[in-house]
Amino acid sequence: MPKYCNNEKVVNLVKYFETLDFADKLRLSIDMLECYHIKVKNDEVLEILKKLLCTVDESYNKTKFLNLLNYKHLLMTSAQVMELTEKKQNIFVFEVLANIYGILKNKNL
Repeated sequence: MPKYCNNEKVVNLVKYFETLDFADKLRLSIDMLECYHIKVKNDEVLEILKKLLCTVDESYNKTKFLNLLNYKHLLMTSAQVMELTEKKQNIFVFEVLANIYGILKNKNL
């Protein structure tokens, strides 16, 4: 559940994100950080996410290429994020990264 936003659309996107498996969370996060619509840019975080995805997704490890067309549910979510205002996108990205950090912290990675 989002900690820093009460906007219904962002809350619903975060709730959906929380239902994804770890690999899909990484895929969507990478896509968002690489997307030109999202203003949050952090190459170090992006590199960490890519390394994590390599460890959980054998096909990504081989190609280092992420095609959301293979993940229609993520493509739809990505489109919904693009429709948000810049401020709401930033909040969503923060929530997404906090969620991934929480998973890693609980796994002691």
